[in-house]
Amino acid sequence: MENALEAESTSGSSSPSEKRSTIAWGLAAAALSGCAAAIHFAYAPDHFDEVTSHGWFFVGAGAAQLCFALLVLTRPRRSVWMFGAVVNAVVFGTWAVTRLNGSEEIGWPDTIVSIAELLVVVLSIIALRKGESLSVAVPQRKARVINSSFAAVVLVFALLSGVMMTPDYVSSHSHGTDHADDHGTTEVALSPCELSGAPASEGQLSTDDSGHSHRGPALQEPLTREERILLEEQQAKARQVAVKYPNVAAAVADGYRMSTTYVPCIGAHYTKPILALRFDPGAPSELLFDGTTPDAKIVGLSYLVYSPSEPEGFAGPNDRWHRHNTNGGLCMKGGVVVGGEAMSVEDCTTRGGRKVANDNVWMVHNWIVPGWECSWGVFAGECPELGGRVGMSAWDAPVTAPPTVEGELASN
Repeated sequence: MENALEAESTSGSSSPSEKRSTIAWGLAAAALSGCAAAIHFAYAPDHFDEVTSHGWFFVGAGAAQLCFALLVLTRPRRSVWMFGAVVNAVVFGTWAVTRLNGSEEIGWPDTIVSIAELLVVVLSIIALRKGESLSVAVPQRKARVINSSFAAVVLVFALLSGVMMTPDYVSSHSHGTDHADDHGTTEVALSPCELSGAPASEGQLSTDDSGHSHRGPALQEPLTREERILLEEQQAKARQVAVKYPNVAAAVADGYRMSTTYVPCIGAHYTKPILALRFDPGAPSELLFDGTTPDAKIVGLSYLVYSPSEPEGFAGPNDRWHRHNTNGGLCMKGGVVVGGEAMSVEDCTTRGGRKVANDNVWMVHNWIVPGWECSWGVFAGECPELGGRVGMSAWDAPVTAPPTVEGELASN
């Protein structure tokens, strides 16, 4: 191989006296593969949060690319170049397939990584054709141009990789931005709920079969015969509650008190804390209404339960309970929610409230009221049919440019 390389370096149109230099494509391949590995490692934690197998794929891809980068610098053998070509081709191919079939959206980090991987594949193929060494001698002028180009490309990818790996960029371009399960996207377009504004909280979002949080239909899993029979019995008891409390006046007369003003997608919450000590299908601790006036109609039930772990709840796997405990929890003032989880401690304090994490408070909605059967699922976090405006009712037109839920809660 070395003889062949030497023969190639002495052939060509250049004169015997022309100075010769080397093309260091091995260094370029190592640098590009290292950039790809670094980005894979940076985004692996976010993918572990989504699906464990996706996280391990990112770790494995990064480890293989880093291994190639080190080996091609220290032992640039033919087997190493083949390893680099295969690894980067497989990872690039996986990216291309997931984007072409629509299961993932194209974002800047994955695009940068994929271009780097494609370049490594090309350089590996050249190395396999030209020889096993890290560099090959060519006329000095030609080498200078090629190596300068390599250096410029590597510098660009190094700078871009550095930007892609900053904490703020990773946070804003991982799960919530570059993936198809973005909180702002939904399977049902322009429902009254969506037109009214953003989700009230992280807890209202649904989870799909890959573990991704999203706004839209809740995952529905099949029930066994025994689960169906028990669920029918539980829901029969729950429907009687809707008959017993047809409006706000009836709920207040029996001890329920307003805990949230009207909020689109989830209604106005009226709570009876004593019922939160245990789960009882026929005695929900919260009732949901389409407004807060005495004649406002019931639209759903909500089971708020104090428990150190997720309650057993309804029969079957579809009642996925949630908590409002991110970012310090909800902003509470006098027993009423005046701000969502996204509200800062400072803003909450300014409004006279305090953040309450509610780590041991679990909730699940139950949309079984006739006329308000939720198309996103009976236990969905949000009901798309429930539109309107924060602080008013389901029947008021939403503002033209919906403000944050926190802002409207505070102003009402």
